[in-house]
Amino acid sequence: MIDYKLEIKSFFNKIKQVKSPALAEIVYFNAKGMNHLLYKKNRNSRSKDRIKTNFILLPRAIQLLEKSTFWQEESYYVRDGDRYFFWAFEAVIDGRRIKVIVRQVNSGKKHFWSVIPAWRKNRYGILNAKSMDLEK
Repeated sequence: MIDYKLEIKSFFNKIKQVKSPALAEIVYFNAKGMNHLLYKKNRNSRSKDRIKTNFILLPRAIQLLEKSTFWQEESYYVRDGDRYFFWAFEAVIDGRRIKVIVRQVNSGKKHFWSVIPAWRKNRYGILNAKSMDLEK
């Protein structure tokens, strides 16, 4: 059985950074983003299925960051005197709609924060839902 936690750590060690045309900067793949994929806010481990999904979507996240020339959402919040900025990129990569989040704390380096399957509800049901086979 594949240990997806180890695979994610290995992936981050290999990729290190990507150039984002949309941000006109390097986006770093560091421990902050890796930990966010593996653990919840309270430091409890995410479910095995969620970690597996994160691992499967990581190569698509790289493609999205390298190819996208604009972001869809931008936001920030302030907590304990620190300002947290977020940029969201959304696209269909290899037949799957995904959302990639880049984060920056104060004036620090921009870093990968998360990748999630981005599904939509319409009057016919849910599109790109968890039940779909992400490995295709």
